[in-house]
Amino acid sequence: MVTVREAVTRRDIKEFVLFPWKVYKGDPNWVPPIITDTLRMLNRRRSPFFEFGEAAYFLAYKDGRCAGRISAHINFNHNQFQGSRDGFFGFYECVDDDEVSRSLLGAAESWVAAKGMTKIVGPESFTVYDEQCLLVDGWDAIPATPVVMETYNPRYYINQMHDAGYDKEIDWYAFKVDGSAPIRDGLLKAKERLVNQKRYVFRNVNFKRLDEEIAKIKVIFNEAWADNWGHYPFTDRQFEQIKEALLLFVDPRLCFIVETKQGAPIGCSITLPDINPAVKRMNGRFLPLGWFHFLYGRKHSVGARTFMMGVMKEYRNQGVDIAMVVETIKTGLAAGYKWSECSLVVETNLNMIRPIEKWGGTRYKSYRLFSKKLTPSEATSG
Repeated sequence: MVTVREAVTRRDIKEFVLFPWKVYKGDPNWVPPIITDTLRMLNRRRSPFFEFGEAAYFLAYKDGRCAGRISAHINFNHNQFQGSRDGFFGFYECVDDDEVSRSLLGAAESWVAAKGMTKIVGPESFTVYDEQCLLVDGWDAIPATPVVMETYNPRYYINQMHDAGYDKEIDWYAFKVDGSAPIRDGLLKAKERLVNQKRYVFRNVNFKRLDEEIAKIKVIFNEAWADNWGHYPFTDRQFEQIKEALLLFVDPRLCFIVETKQGAPIGCSITLPDINPAVKRMNGRFLPLGWFHFLYGRKHSVGARTFMMGVMKEYRNQGVDIAMVVETIKTGLAAGYKWSECSLVVETNLNMIRPIEKWGGTRYKSYRLFSKKLTPSEATSG
């Protein structure tokens, strides 16, 4: 028998956070999340999400043992910007048991339907710019371990979605560039051509003036991503989180801004070292040796992930994206990186996919958001 109850107490939340260790025990490719980071995300007082959203957390039990977890949430900024009535589920983890899965998803469906939502989408934890999607292709890719800030899941999760009546909402792709592949001469000259002919300024992010740089990245982000699936403008507190991540994670050599001669921002590219092999050894904790693994991994990463790259509409199709990509590859190779990944790119963003493929990127992993229509009767089901 399966029972589902809302996780409310501190003990419940601890069980919610630690449950994935049961699912992935013995899986060599899983990277444990940092426990304190997950607790901060779930904390209604500390997480920026709760400025514009609400959520509930659920635990499933079978035969007295915890067998799964899920969040149900509503992103009011998403719904306002997109003109939708979408609910979401996230933080989904479940044992290989369809009864448990249906019960978890049913609890999330009932919660968002009771709030007046007409569709549920997921997994998103909590937004389209947090960890999202299920891996649907690429378990055997190299590296099989997920790259920094990406998801990983058992293959049976896909069957659980279908069993519960979920269909594909949209796919997102990860592209890999092998450092051993030569870059064509024409692409190598992209930056010089861009700077000389278009009179643009191509430079690294200035970390000594990071507040000013974040303000420029915000302008680029809120326009360049406006047409992407699920986009909504970020809040100031969310950009504060980005600033914290830049200070903690990035390699400053791989962060670029492109501007006009007058200083108006037109594009940006942010690349992170893939520290996941080191994070894996931390097993979710910074103490006692977690910080050592983290700092060592940041300095000795052999792979990198470009997780933010965009060009404002007015300046597209002028080579700005190609210049940022090629410069990232050139600088990364000189810094000792062996490969790089550009992700996640929504399948409809052909303006980004085409240049990635042009410079030699190969799609090697695919991720999927699932969705299900809701009816008023489901507000009382479960």
